[in-house]
Amino acid sequence: MIAQKTISLARKFFFIPALLLSLSACATAPKPLPSASPGKQVETLQSEVSLSVRSGDKSIGGRGYLVFKQPDRFHLAVFSPFGFTLMDLFVYDKQLTCLIPAKQIAYQGLITDIPDGNALKGWGMMRWVVETPPASDDNRAVTRNQITPDGRKEILCFDERGLLASKSNEDGDRVVYRDYRDRNGVAFPSSIEISNAKGDSVRIVFDEPELNQPVEDIVLTPALEGVNVLPLTAFRGL
Repeated sequence: MIAQKTISLARKFFFIPALLLSLSACATAPKPLPSASPGKQVETLQSEVSLSVRSGDKSIGGRGYLVFKQPDRFHLAVFSPFGFTLMDLFVYDKQLTCLIPAKQIAYQGLITDIPDGNALKGWGMMRWVVETPPASDDNRAVTRNQITPDGRKEILCFDERGLLASKSNEDGDRVVYRDYRDRNGVAFPSSIEISNAKGDSVRIVFDEPELNQPVEDIVLTPALEGVNVLPLTAFRGL
């Protein structure tokens, strides 16, 4: 379950719940010029989010609340049309936990164990999506190739201000960062568009994100007391 602040925010909305589909996004430069300079890192992120998900001929949207803390902790709460938490997703290092509060069931295991086609697989990419590399030299538009710590190749595209416009990896995953704004001294995109080689895509729009503010560990830790915990491979959707 998410902290009380998050739950109270959820009750303000009436919307269609988002389904979780396979993720992952190089593209146009963001338009507004933020007063913040490139290179300052996102240590924590807390934001209401709008989600638009497309897979094949299926498309659906919804709202939620996203919390991130460096280096590798995430919590995404997906809300129901009636304002309660439909699903909680937690990512910590290489482990993912999917908690369904209404059923008192959780699915937990290593992200690497999730088979292709499982709706949870893409959410293990969120660290890669939010992770911001150093700004380009001399604040100019440039394309740079690099090798990630796990040995994969990726391409980084920076705009003329040195802000990351997009990145992609050798698996065909691609992330586009749009409409940068100054958020607490950090240049942060207003939306992120993620796609993979199969054509699945997710668009995340942030609503007044709070950056580099304190985040309590309890918000990032699943409450599993009294919950039936199953392996991630058993997840078949809500």
